[in-house]
Amino acid sequence: MAVDVDNIQQKLASKFRFQIFAFICLGIIYSRGSWNTFGVLFLAANAGQSCDDDKASATSYSHQTRTPVLKNNDGMNFSTGTIPASDKVLEKKTSLIHSKECETHFTTENGTNITEPCLHEWIYHRSQYKSTNVSEWNLVCVGAYLSELSTTLYMVGSMFGALLITPLSDKFGRRPILLACLFIQTAFGSTVAWAPNYKFFTFLRFFTGFFNMGISLCTFVMMVEILPAKYRTVPCLAFHIYWALGLMMTALFGYLIQNWRYLQLAISLPNILCVLLVWLLPESLPWLISQNKLSKAQKVIETIAHFNSINAPNDLFVYETTHIVGQNHEENDRENGIEIEGTSEDDYVTDEPFLSGSDEPAEEMHLLSMKSCNENAETATDNDMPQAISFQDINPSSSQRSGMVEQRNTVIRPTEPKKLRNVFSLCCSSRIRTYSAIIFYLFFVSSLSYYGITLSIPILHGNAYFNLFLLGAVEIPAYLMCIIISVRCGRKICLLMFMLVCGFMNVVAMLISEQASSGMSVTKIVMVMAGKVAITGGYSTVYLYACEIFPTAIRNHSIGLSSFFENLGSITAPFVIYFARSHQELPMVLFGILSVVGGVTVFALPETQRQALPQTVTDSETLGMVKRRRIV
Repeated sequence: MAVDVDNIQQKLASKFRFQIFAFICLGIIYSRGSWNTFGVLFLAANAGQSCDDDKASATSYSHQTRTPVLKNNDGMNFSTGTIPASDKVLEKKTSLIHSKECETHFTTENGTNITEPCLHEWIYHRSQYKSTNVSEWNLVCVGAYLSELSTTLYMVGSMFGALLITPLSDKFGRRPILLACLFIQTAFGSTVAWAPNYKFFTFLRFFTGFFNMGISLCTFVMMVEILPAKYRTVPCLAFHIYWALGLMMTALFGYLIQNWRYLQLAISLPNILCVLLVWLLPESLPWLISQNKLSKAQKVIETIAHFNSINAPNDLFVYETTHIVGQNHEENDRENGIEIEGTSEDDYVTDEPFLSGSDEPAEEMHLLSMKSCNENAETATDNDMPQAISFQDINPSSSQRSGMVEQRNTVIRPTEPKKLRNVFSLCCSSRIRTYSAIIFYLFFVSSLSYYGITLSIPILHGNAYFNLFLLGAVEIPAYLMCIIISVRCGRKICLLMFMLVCGFMNVVAMLISEQASSGMSVTKIVMVMAGKVAITGGYSTVYLYACEIFPTAIRNHSIGLSSFFENLGSITAPFVIYFARSHQELPMVLFGILSVVGGVTVFALPETQRQALPQTVTDSETLGMVKRRRIV
């Protein structure tokens, strides 16, 4: 048997004080995720360096040979053989040393240019970045790839965190897993600040990303499950604005704290505050009811009702037990050939408010008869509670049971034969497999296009802190636009529109030649930026869409598997751009085509706007097939 969770949450949202409080608390937790993801822009920043001329000139070259390297008209280096480096030559050369970022140029007395790698120390330009791990561990020139490798491994950690942490949330609950991840990430993140070398830094960053993705996904799923269908769209889409605010705060932290070790502590220690915020919030009500933890669900209902100053029933389990007992007797009557009027599935739905607190005489009579039954079940666990009840002493007549059916004020649905346990339940039917494959693809292409378009835009000049702050600020209008379109047109049309606009803008922009007039060049940049705004809106829509399609019992695990493909897209984007550097238009055209394909696949998805969250796979299958209860 199951309770109509959305009906309960709609009554609990008659006043929004708790929902607003949860939106703020979870939003703060969600925003800190961008600190760890983009903080590396300042942790591993490099404003440039050059070889130390004094160190180079102080080296003895008496017993070495040098390869003169000349530059042709095209700027390419070529060798002219080796020459002995005598002390006399060294005297001539040291007075004509020209240091660059990764090499030192010597000029002999006959005018021959000799290029040598910088084998000594570097002088770092510290006008913008006072201290970074790049300057501390000399991750430049031939070692510059190590800094990029560290970032890639962080994303790999995020990918596996999304895959491995989320099923724990479906099994043990959103709240305990969120608390555990925050504690553990605080430990790893703080230890990063004391990393003695690059290897240890990269190792700790991997696990920081591992737990960071688990925190973000659990937080978003909790936000979705707090709200009823009627009020879900605006808060859940506006929730992504916290991510943009996190980007802006990352720029502020980097500007104020220019020592990378102190900066790492600044983005890690606030997790302690986030732990306190999670501690103030109750467990997800839909998850508790999906796991049949009814007594705990009753406490959550009472907590939210008290916070919002509304009345709530004293014992949710009494209501559930009433329906279980009545349903069992009806099944026995049917087996004995006794027909009871008013027991169809449609008759289980009444208009009586669940939170009205009123007890009709028929209900009061039956609840009194349940008293001894409830006392015998007090020691039973939440999962075993319905099975621990003895029905032998409860034998109401058929007319009484018919009256009880008429007084029911929750929606009752038969329990599925097999309870959902893992994400492989998504493979149980062709329709669910189709939905899952489309969602996974949309996550992949959204991430690929988002990061690919961002990396394809030429590097902005100027102050790095202001640039990051600006990149976060420009995402806010995209989220607001997404809210307006989704509220008026629904999820399906909103996502379809964003994906098609992104694809069209990118493909058309690449058809504009590099030799075009200045006006057309500006048009090209505007079209690319419009594509980025569109994919930003699509990115936020697909997150909400996925939460509304996957059932509660495996929702977090399903979102985690979707995020696995999301992180795969973010890792793939830089490689696509790198290997296509000889054809600079190819990546943008590829991102555009994949976005258009993603838009076309949206046609196969059901509309979920104002639909109650599916509790079971059967509920997910019936989305768009039959007319389910809509909240108006």
